[in-house]
Amino acid sequence: MSFLSLPVWAVIAGAFGLAALLFALQILKARQKLVRIAAAGLWAQAARVTPLRVFRQRFQRWLAYLLIVAIALLLWFAGARPEMAPARDAADHIFYLDASAGLMGRDDLAQARRALIADARNTDPARRRVYLDGAVATPLLQPGENLALLSQRLDGVRARPAPSSFAEAFVSPELDGAASPRRPTVFHYYGAWSGARPVTPSAGRRLVYGYLAAPTPDNRGIVALGASPAASGDAGRADILVEAIGADGVSLPADALRFSRDGRDVAVETLARPDGRLVVRDVIADGGLFAVRLARSDAFPADDQAGLRLPDRRPVRVALSPGAPAAVVRAVRLNPAFTVTAPQDAQVVVRRGSEWFGEGRPALVVSQAGDQSAFVFTYGADEAEPNLAGALDALGVSAIETQALARFTRRDVAAETRPGQQRGVAVWSALFDEAGGFPAASSFPVFVARTLSWLADAGPWIPYAQAGTDLTDQSDLFGLSSDRRIADRAMKGDLFLNQAGETRIGDLRLAVALTNREITMDAARAAPADMVVTSVRGPAVDLLFILLVVIAGLLLLFEWRLHQRGAMA
Repeated sequence: MSFLSLPVWAVIAGAFGLAALLFALQILKARQKLVRIAAAGLWAQAARVTPLRVFRQRFQRWLAYLLIVAIALLLWFAGARPEMAPARDAADHIFYLDASAGLMGRDDLAQARRALIADARNTDPARRRVYLDGAVATPLLQPGENLALLSQRLDGVRARPAPSSFAEAFVSPELDGAASPRRPTVFHYYGAWSGARPVTPSAGRRLVYGYLAAPTPDNRGIVALGASPAASGDAGRADILVEAIGADGVSLPADALRFSRDGRDVAVETLARPDGRLVVRDVIADGGLFAVRLARSDAFPADDQAGLRLPDRRPVRVALSPGAPAAVVRAVRLNPAFTVTAPQDAQVVVRRGSEWFGEGRPALVVSQAGDQSAFVFTYGADEAEPNLAGALDALGVSAIETQALARFTRRDVAAETRPGQQRGVAVWSALFDEAGGFPAASSFPVFVARTLSWLADAGPWIPYAQAGTDLTDQSDLFGLSSDRRIADRAMKGDLFLNQAGETRIGDLRLAVALTNREITMDAARAAPADMVVTSVRGPAVDLLFILLVVIAGLLLLFEWRLHQRGAMA
């Protein structure tokens, strides 16, 4: 036998504590004694001589004590929720609670938890394991652990707005290693039917469904939210693509949606595309949060809203020194992504190496050819060293142009990096000579734009951020260099967006949305006929708990009858 609420040692210790407490109270019980007092003034003296409660007298009324102890212990054991140990099982049992977006409707998570605990109670503790869905399956209960621990660990579990990971977890080392190759394994699944549909059981691995979420027939949800540079050509604005669908997959009209900027509702004009998607034109791209939600929510809230952190495309403030090359000045003034300003207000400056101009700010320095390489990149003390593999190509300088520059300067054109206090780029002045041909090349404005954007550490262009996918950085497609924060994480393979909501990559803020068409449509559908819930066989009710409470009630009634008849005080 074991107990759900407390470990065995705590139940036994509590029982002894109750018996001792009741024994002490029985000794301290009020004793009636007749005392005749001649005057009212003698009451105080009589009270001191014959106190109402005294210790160390002969113990009386054993029947009353035994009855009250029996009643108290029965209620104590009932509160500890005793359970009979299940029969030994030849199979291993792995319980998987898929607390992903599919359990965010109604009280699906609460029902799944109750079904999980009930099934685990009827399973051999030495052969059961319990896991929680996540990017990596998290163990909640190991073999032999008390089931009371599972209830406690499930208290803080909340369904997360993310696609199910059960299909990946089913073949992962975590769950695969938990199954013994010498015994059959039964996987018990608790979640949305769509999360288990892709799983194909193999020999010795059987899949049963302990709970499947109920459908929301009228479910509607937002399935697409992304940003692209404004078709109007305004570099400081973006076009937003939005799509919301109903249970039948048909796109919803604009009046079924509400839009907001940084938490405040805004009125926007939308353009409906032939495929039903909506486009919000010329939204200011200032790094703010653009959100869309359903005008009328439904019983499945996971897909009722979505947010996107817009790219920050405010013009980069550039200060141009009197000695700045004419080709660079021309490229900066013609690019709407830059605005020319005074040195004290600038984010980036362009100057010659001999000029004292805009000191203390990241700079594109035009230097004389010396012992240094043609391109020298200085990186900040808090940054990783830039990877020079393909660096020039990323800045718009192709191999063909590099060879042409080498012939013009009669020197090798190469790049190097140096540590420093802040970012900087030093380039040979000969490369800006009109006779060399580079300033007239079509790639020259790209080189200037990407170099100045790298110096200003401009924010990346994130077209969308969808839960359950890797982060996408399209900066290179729109004249920006790849963001260093994203590039560093990409080298480590650490760009997976686990769930919807606000998150950060370093100091880069992101808004991740669920926007999953399959989740939205599957939430409205009932489980296929071949997916039937099968619970672990066991008593339908907690018989031991009911039996203990009934016996305690009968003993209490018996004690009351004895008291009524005068057989017990």
